[in-house]
Order: sequence, then C-alpha cells, then structure tokens
Amino acid sequence: MAKYYFFSRKLAKRRPELNRIGWRIEAWAIGALVGVFRMLPLERATRLAHGLFAMAGSRSSKRVRVMRNLLVAFPEASRDELNALARDIFGNVGVALAEIAQLQNIWKDRARRLEFVASPEIALLRESGRPAVLVTAHIGPWTLTNFVAGHFGFPLSIVYAPESNPYVHDMMLRLRGELPVKLLARDNSMRVLIKALSGGATVGLGSDVRLDGGEMVPLFGHDMPSNTVPARLALRFDCELIPTRAQRLPGGRYRIT
Repeated sequence: MAKYYFFSRKLAKRRPELNRIGWRIEAWAIGALVGVFRMLPLERATRLAHGLFAMAGSRSSKRVRVMRNLLVAFPEASRDELNALARDIFGNVGVALAEIAQLQNIWKDRARRLEFVASPEIALLRESGRPAVLVTAHIGPWTLTNFVAGHFGFPLSIVYAPESNPYVHDMMLRLRGELPVKLLARDNSMRVLIKALSGGATVGLGSDVRLDGGEMVPLFGHDMPSNTVPARLALRFDCELIPTRAQRLPGGRYRIT
C-alpha cells in the first residue's frame, strides 16, 4: 500500500523524524472521513465519498499514472472520455472507503441490500469440508464479496494488504472486523494459506494487484507480470477455484455472484 496518502514524500525523506506526525495527521483525516461516512445513510455516504475523492483525484499526482493506463486500455477514447473515466476511478476509491465504513449497516440490512447469485455447487463449501480458493479483483465493491461466507455459512480466511500507515492500518483492521471472515495479513501469507488449505479451509484472494515476480500474461495487448497464485494453489490442493464478483445496483443494493 502507499506509504503516504497525502503527506509530502519529499519532506518525509528530508525529515524522517516527522514520519509519525505525518502518519497521525493522515490517520486523523481519514478517521474523520470514516466517521462522517458511518453517520450518514449509505446512499448519501457513497455519493459524498464519490464527489470528494473525484475532486481530490483530479489534483492528485497519481492522475498521470491513471491517465497513462487508460490510454493503454482505451486507445480510441477522446480526452474528455478519459478525463471522465479518471474522475470516476478516483470517485470509486472513495465509494469503496464509504462501503467499508458501512459494513456493519450493510450486513445488518442484508435482506434489503444484498442479493446473492451462485450455482448449487456452492453448498459443497459448507458440507464437504474440502478446501477451496475464492478469487476476486479490486473492482467495484470488492470488499463485500466476503459476505458470501456469512450468507452461505462456511468459514473463510481472506488475505488483506496491510496499510503502511500503522494508525490507518489499525483503523482498517477494526472496520474489516465486521466481516464474517478470518483476516490474514498479506506479508508472509503463503505459509498460512498452505496450512489453511491443508486443513480443508476456504481462502479468499484479491489477485489483480501488480506482482513484479509474477508470470507474464497478455493484458490489453501487453505482456504484464501477473499473480497466478490462486490458480497454482487450486492445482496444488486439487480444489475448486471460484471466481467471485460484487456489483453495485441502484438504491444502495449489491449483487454478489
């Protein structure tokens, strides 16, 4: 994860003794946002989050990288279309944060908020005791895919990326604690994953992050280093590899497939 969200990297390098102060300021700001998102109704929280992050993202140094990637993915798009996509990308980062802040409310109101779509074979995860690997991408409300464990009634251990800011890390860990899963830190997680699968557990992975040591896989006409760990784990343990996806629907509802 990013070492700093908006604290000056140059200043941090020149004055490393200020790191803790910078982290505390960032954690205070993010905590204040999360507090606001938790107080608001879900629909208002996500609208506010989208607007704030879209506006901030248009002034962010990361915008250059986002635009470069969009040019690769959509070479025929106009500049206006790319700008709108970039704005929406940053906005959806905010929406994802608001959804994490609202996890408890979403699950409490799951009869109205959540729709689950799965093949009947999903019952095997609850009945057979065989291991399985669930895989998703950081697209849309990806955090909500973890609710499959609570809905279908099977134990699930998921790998998450620790935040570099220790104060934000603790905050996000508390928020993710609302999920009906066991949380495994990504660092040194392979041994833990192997142990879990050996014991017949189901594990969940978000595997679309950049992996410098990954296998080269074609993506938008370019060979890119890609994470094939979920597939390799499924092959090693001869278990199900289950793609999982969450979509946002109108009216603050979600479909998890």
